Amino acid sequence: MTATVRLYYPADVFGRLICWRLESDYSHATIELDGTIYSATYPRIVGVGPTDPEFGMPPRNGHAFTIRLSDDEAAKALAYCKSMLSTSYDVLAMAAWAFRIQSLQRPGHAYCFEYVYDALAAAGVFSTSRRLVTGEQLLNDLYQAGRVENMALGSALPLRMRARLLGQAAPIYVPAPKVNA
Repeated sequence: MTATVRLYYPADVFGRLICWRLESDYSHATIELDGTIYSATYPRIVGVGPTDPEFGMPPRNGHAFTIRLSDDEAAKALAYCKSMLSTSYDVLAMAAWAFRIQSLQRPGHAYCFEYVYDALAAAGVFSTSRRLVTGEQLLNDLYQAGRVENMALGSALPLRMRARLLGQAAPIYVPAPKVNA
């Protein structure tokens, strides 16, 4: 089974501000499992169809990565994503990012990159999860785990990603969420 992780470029001034603060090219991330796109988006976490214009590509631009998962891993990731539906977006995470203070984040809530990372950690793809994580860090960890099926980004993008990774603050490791699938 596969999942699709989408990393989005900013679509507005607020997105560009997020990219500036994260020192990232990406302002948002989603994960698609079993025909539903799951997204931690203000004001709450949602699950939408793949043709929803807010989360598709296009109209938004970015990259979509196919991630290899076993059936058991996919079931766990899906259980995690569904368990978080309607949970409020972690607005305090913005302050946590601004000041690099993890304690400002609310337990049981997530912002987009954390949500995708948590889903994959709950599935067992990663042994831990991360807070204050960026899209490049998520993608790099997926690549290091050997899970990305389509890493064709063009000739200059991998170099840019490496430069971004070197400039970004290290994320904070936390235990992987537990789910019952």
